[in-house]
Amino acid sequence: MNTHIWTQYFLANRNRFAEPPLPAASSDLPKSIRVPLVKSLAIFQLGESGGGTRLMRYVKQVVSGPRLHGYEQAVQLFIEEEQYHSRLLEKLVIHLDGVCLQKQWTNSVFRWLRNHFGVEFNIQILLIAELIAEAYFGAIYLRCQDSAVRICCRKILADEMRHLAFHAEFLRERLNKKPAWWRTLWRAQFRLFNLATCAVVAWDHRDCFRAIGLAPMEFARMASRTGLRFLRRLEKPHTLWLARSPQQNASVATNT
Repeated sequence: MNTHIWTQYFLANRNRFAEPPLPAASSDLPKSIRVPLVKSLAIFQLGESGGGTRLMRYVKQVVSGPRLHGYEQAVQLFIEEEQYHSRLLEKLVIHLDGVCLQKQWTNSVFRWLRNHFGVEFNIQILLIAELIAEAYFGAIYLRCQDSAVRICCRKILADEMRHLAFHAEFLRERLNKKPAWWRTLWRAQFRLFNLATCAVVAWDHRDCFRAIGLAPMEFARMASRTGLRFLRRLEKPHTLWLARSPQQNASVATNT
């Protein structure tokens, strides 16, 4: 794994985005859209707000090999980028007259799963969350008319695509060391877990999806297709992932 390239990417990415000025007045979105949207964004804001302590503890268990030299630093930079997304989403929630959450049931389930298994499963949970985020922020970017929301979603979407490539490169190397039958079983369980998560998120955010003109089950289908694309792209070099623009990412994420 080329951890040096990823470290350089995360460091350079810190200065590639200028936050949009959020007006003092409330968003112009109609209440029928704004209220369910801000509740939905607040859930994602909570999901991005973790400190990464458990993940870093797991990472330290696998960085002894020379091929993973620098991986710990790259993961720390990834965590910092996720925390920046949390702060950005917090500003959007306030812009939309909402309140950030301290606890939410789906977020609690994800944290429990991540905290009770090893590094590979921890990364898998992160991957599924980022695959969901790809479809989610792509849909909001294309369907929401608030300019500040669209700009921030575009930024998060672009970053999440790179996060997927980062984690995929780690998993690719780990999976390649396993026998073929083990990789087949891993893909099957990943697919099942992803499908279940898509259904739960579609139901949990159903009011938001309906408000922006997207049927919840259609979102579930979009998100599940994103998972299938990920499994296919898992065989490809990460450089192919980095080539797409944010607009292409949004289009692909919401392709029906």
